[in-house]
Amino acid sequence: MGRPKNIIVVNKTYRTLAETYYRYLLRIGYNAESCQSRKNYLEEFLHWLACQGHPQIEKISPTDIVRYYNYISERPSKQDGGLLNQKTTHSHMRNIRKVFCMLQEQSEPDGQPKIITNPTSGLKFPYPKETAARNILDQQEIQALYIVSETAQERAILSLAYGCGLRVGELTNCNIEDIRLREKILIVTKGKGNKRRVVPLSSGVAKDLAAYYYQEREGGALRNDPEDHFSERASLQRKDAASAFMLNSRGRRMRKGTYNKHLKILIERTQNQVIKEKQITIHNLRHSIATHLLEQGIPVEQVRVFLGHSQLETTQIYTHISSKQIENLMQ
Repeated sequence: MGRPKNIIVVNKTYRTLAETYYRYLLRIGYNAESCQSRKNYLEEFLHWLACQGHPQIEKISPTDIVRYYNYISERPSKQDGGLLNQKTTHSHMRNIRKVFCMLQEQSEPDGQPKIITNPTSGLKFPYPKETAARNILDQQEIQALYIVSETAQERAILSLAYGCGLRVGELTNCNIEDIRLREKILIVTKGKGNKRRVVPLSSGVAKDLAAYYYQEREGGALRNDPEDHFSERASLQRKDAASAFMLNSRGRRMRKGTYNKHLKILIERTQNQVIKEKQITIHNLRHSIATHLLEQGIPVEQVRVFLGHSQLETTQIYTHISSKQIENLMQ
């Protein structure tokens, strides 16, 4: 998380601001856990401001923001004593920018905006460069996984993870109503950051999903256990399974570990040592489809929308494209 556990905001106005920000995030669609994390980030910033002798956030200047950035970049982590992860630092600053955007939307009792100028608007906080290699499969290796698939469910898993580029959490949360086979779209109702997006389905992907749903899913319905037939837990599981698109062998909503277990079986079945050594997970299939789309000439911006990224820099990391390509797109 990156936030010290002993932060206490004494300034009453700042405490009110933190609560207001929390409610604001809830209102615009963030989940409660994410709202609390962002509130924690804000509280550290407000605590720092108070220690610097700034009791009013409306009077904060860009210079103050830069000073805080320097502070948070050098502050030791309470977990291991080292510097904060660069992504955590970047998240702190993005959160502060969002706070000031909220203040710009708010008005004083006399109708005047709380702040006229956003002190973060002219500042840039570079997204940390990804140094760790991200393994992907080439198109022939992806085809090898499809070739060794023996069931409609195995092909459907590949088509959701690779063909739709879904995150593991999005796979887990995918419901029957989210897949519109006639319209050839899949709706991700709550992606990362609680964002909604629409994913187009190719004819092949739509065919794979339809084959699983109509041929195999109904046969995998939740098994009834006489001992817990009337229990609240069993009732909730049946209700959840009824809405879930992908079911496990027990007829319940398939979870992250099971998706990766199925993928591991497919990889072993290929008997391809190169694929085995790459240690591919479900999430690597998402990296793979993004790279393949770019190789096919799909514009980077379209790939960004397909993946559900907020920033183009994030797409650059996932797709192994060069900085020069990003610069050309920005011109």
